[in-house]
Amino acid sequence: MAAKKTAKKKAKKKTAKKAVKKTARKKAVKLWTKSELNTLKKEYPKSDTKKLARKLKRTLEAVRFQAKKHGLKKTKSFMQSLYKAASKPAAKKKATKKKATKKRRH
Repeated sequence: MAAKKTAKKKAKKKTAKKAVKKTARKKAVKLWTKSELNTLKKEYPKSDTKKLARKLKRTLEAVRFQAKKHGLKKTKSFMQSLYKAASKPAAKKKATKKKATKKRRH
C-alpha cells in the first residue's frame, strides 16, 4: 500500500515538471509564403524596412534576416534619400539657433 502512494506522488511530480516545460517553450516559427517573399523582394530595396515589416506582419529582425538570406540590399537612391532626409532637420535646427543668437545680441 505504501508503495502505491509513493508511486502516485512521483507521478504527480513528473506531471508538474512537464507542465513547467510546456510553458517555457518558444512560439512556433511562422514560415514565409511565396507571396510574402515576392513582396519582400519587390519592396525591400526601395522602401522603409519598418513599414515593410508592419505590412507583412513580421518583426523587423525577421524581415532583415530574410532579406540577407535572399541577398537583398537597399538601392543607392533609397539610401541617399535617407541621408538627405536626415540631414535636412539638422540644417533647420542650426538656422534657428543662429536666428536666436542674433536676436540676443541686439
